[in-house]
Amino acid sequence: MLPLPQIEINQKPLLIHTVHEDDKVLLNTPDAEWFRVLYYFPWEKHRNFGAEYYDALYEFNQREERKRLQKRTEKGEVLSESKEDATQRLLFDRATMQVDKEKKSKVLYEVEAESKVQMISPLKISPGVVPFRLGGKKPKCFFALLKSFLGTAIMGFPCEPDKVSMLLKSNPSFVRICGFAPKGELDEYCSKHIPSERKLQQFDQIMSEWGIWDKIKIAVVNENIKTGVIEIEKEIVGDTTHYYAYSGFETVKYKDEDGKEQKKSQSKLTKKCRCQDRDKCEHDWVLADEGAGTIVKSITKMYWGHKASIVGFPRQGVPLDARAVLDGPTHDGETFFPHVEEVFDTYPVIEESVKRVLYDSACDSKDLKDKFMDKLGLELKASLNPRRKKEIREGLPRGMEKITPYGVVVCKSGYEMDYKGMRYEREKFIYHAPTDADGEYVCSTCCYQIECCPNSLTGRMINISFGLLPHIDSEDPPMAKRFKAIMTRRPSVERMIKRLKCDISDDRLSKRGNLAFQAYLDKTMIAFHLLLQN
Repeated sequence: MLPLPQIEINQKPLLIHTVHEDDKVLLNTPDAEWFRVLYYFPWEKHRNFGAEYYDALYEFNQREERKRLQKRTEKGEVLSESKEDATQRLLFDRATMQVDKEKKSKVLYEVEAESKVQMISPLKISPGVVPFRLGGKKPKCFFALLKSFLGTAIMGFPCEPDKVSMLLKSNPSFVRICGFAPKGELDEYCSKHIPSERKLQQFDQIMSEWGIWDKIKIAVVNENIKTGVIEIEKEIVGDTTHYYAYSGFETVKYKDEDGKEQKKSQSKLTKKCRCQDRDKCEHDWVLADEGAGTIVKSITKMYWGHKASIVGFPRQGVPLDARAVLDGPTHDGETFFPHVEEVFDTYPVIEESVKRVLYDSACDSKDLKDKFMDKLGLELKASLNPRRKKEIREGLPRGMEKITPYGVVVCKSGYEMDYKGMRYEREKFIYHAPTDADGEYVCSTCCYQIECCPNSLTGRMINISFGLLPHIDSEDPPMAKRFKAIMTRRPSVERMIKRLKCDISDDRLSKRGNLAFQAYLDKTMIAFHLLLQN
């Protein structure tokens, strides 16, 4: 079906600007940061995205019309795949169940944007000015809808249609600064009226399916980098976090390669239809919440939710990207490398400056460190993962009680020996007794001095063989002061997660699927970087 011809209308610019008393008060209120961001919102920089939205809206309406025309009024019973067979098929299609390396390498979710034909010129739209089409109602203003979603996030509410609708119905200042007008009981339809919750849902769906949220996020981050709002650092830090899923799960039994019966939690199955008898209709079974899974934090802490990977600059505590993990149970060590690769592809200006990446013990792997160095030329620093190593209590120098799996030597008096360095030629780690608050060695007042170091005036010094700690990298020991100083910057990613997940959103999702989750992350990232600009 060919697109309807457009009619160009020359609209005169608005020369009258009304200043409300509320605007003056809110602009000078420290707690109304959201108002300042929306008041000075740079809508000119988002014209291209507005044109894409109006084109996508047209295609969306055409697609829904085709669906209505193609809908069959009479359907015979067609036996489809059984629910049990579909459960097993969907289970083995998940990323965490793949044996093929090529399929398993796809760890992060990728938005497959809908194709569209550019019909709207960005220069012909502005706040309050929307493109004209023959037939149908005049669409809502893209800039007003965009500001309503971003303003909701900046206020600290989840940027979802129900919360946006609540604020538009209860906050007149928010309505006015977004560009809407309240609707009276007898007023006819007007494009400037507050949109219904269904219209907000449609806007969010189009922005998600056509990848416009993702494009705005990239543009805002790029602008902050180019203008110096974000200073390029030599390190990148990463981590993952979980969001509680808005769904339930079931335990699925299956047989592994050895024929042993295993169990795995999986989202319940559903069909994207309204057929009365779903067991016999022709539609396919799908996961009700694609991407959700059991996220294991410890033996006693497990969550049903979605997982997100966060990457950012540690010194400033600024997130560069937040990506949905394709399957929630994916191990954290598998998400960092592909995410750093995508960040470099998206923001090539930072690739030359970054020399080191930081992560927690999930990435403590020699193979992964070599992969970062060989493919990206980056040094990976990760917290030590002793991998179930036990304390060492035998074969120790006299006076020593134990060596922890992390390479910490503890004497019989309970003092932790200070790591001083190593002797490569002898393959020995060097430890020395610590000092007290007065700067004196603790050995001088120790009850085990006669047994441990009776003739020492400078405190006990011991050597530990490399072979006694085979899991510790002698070229980069985690006990060294330099290593500890570098790793003090790693927890900054926790502050990034807190800001994204708690300050400008919520950790409990209200939608299902990876597409909605990725859009949720994109909206919080846009709101965060808009706050940086202001």
